[in-house]
Amino acid sequence: MYKLAMAKQINIQIKICLIFLLIVFFSNIRLSAETLLRDSVTLNIAQNIWYDRYPTAIEKIENLINNEPDNPLGYFLLGSVFQTISEEFRNDSLKTKITENLETAIKLSKQRFENEPQNPNWPFICGAAYGYRALHRAFHGGWWGAFQDGLKCSSNLKKALKIDSTYYDAYLGLGAYHYHKTVKSKAFLWLPFVVDRREQGIEELRICVDSGFLATHSARESLLRIFFEEKRYEELLMLADSLEILTPNDPYSLLFYVRGLTELERLDEAEDKLQKLKLAWKRSPYYDSIGMFEVELLLADILYRSGDTEAAQRIVDRIIAEKELARDNAYFEETLESAKKLSRKMK
Repeated sequence: MYKLAMAKQINIQIKICLIFLLIVFFSNIRLSAETLLRDSVTLNIAQNIWYDRYPTAIEKIENLINNEPDNPLGYFLLGSVFQTISEEFRNDSLKTKITENLETAIKLSKQRFENEPQNPNWPFICGAAYGYRALHRAFHGGWWGAFQDGLKCSSNLKKALKIDSTYYDAYLGLGAYHYHKTVKSKAFLWLPFVVDRREQGIEELRICVDSGFLATHSARESLLRIFFEEKRYEELLMLADSLEILTPNDPYSLLFYVRGLTELERLDEAEDKLQKLKLAWKRSPYYDSIGMFEVELLLADILYRSGDTEAAQRIVDRIIAEKELARDNAYFEETLESAKKLSRKMK
């Protein structure tokens, strides 16, 4: 009896030890597991960005970086969300944060890819970070650096797709690269070795819209700008209509909504959307008084088209008088050049 009781006690102790070891083992797995590119945490961050809940998105990303300082994903997300905010609110005060985070994401993802050459996360993050940095550099006049980053963006995203063909988010960067590279090479399209890939770029963006995981909304917004540049205004308005249902006060969509309506001479509707855009910018914590000159320029264009050239000229003159602001805000530099163009048109 004594031996039987001892054996039972030993079995109980062994079971308790095994249970304890299992708890420790699975706890360590949870603690050591990294946030992945395509999981619920990342999707939740992306959704906050889609719906303009930027403070929430930034808080979640910063928590990710604090908990996983060696994971390039957090730095990529932070750099890209700051770039999105800058474009959406024409606010150029975040440029240092954009470049620092994207460069960290590039460096870390390269290191991880060397150790895990069959993991598509790392070339995807590296390529996407190069893509956002190319966009940032191009807008700030660094065209040679932007060109180099564009090539690296394309090659890395192709690597990710070669490893896993279901990484459809890669088509956001590839589509934007193929389209805008062609636009910048437009003067050389007559040469036999320069290929017009604008339609290819648009179709690649559509793939991302239809099948992407994180970048579907960004791909739609990229198409807004492309439709405007291609003068496909009816398609622009159809897309802007659909985006307004999802994000009714999104400044980026409203900006191109106004531009498209103005080009189609639907001036009353354009002015209504312009007032909505102005309110959305002013209510945001990312409001930039310099960036707000873009609203003034849009109003000047509407006034000119409606026949009030005098009022339009006063606005344009006021913008041109502030030319020194272009040194601090690249978005204002774009507004300034457009104001000069409109002024010449009115004379």
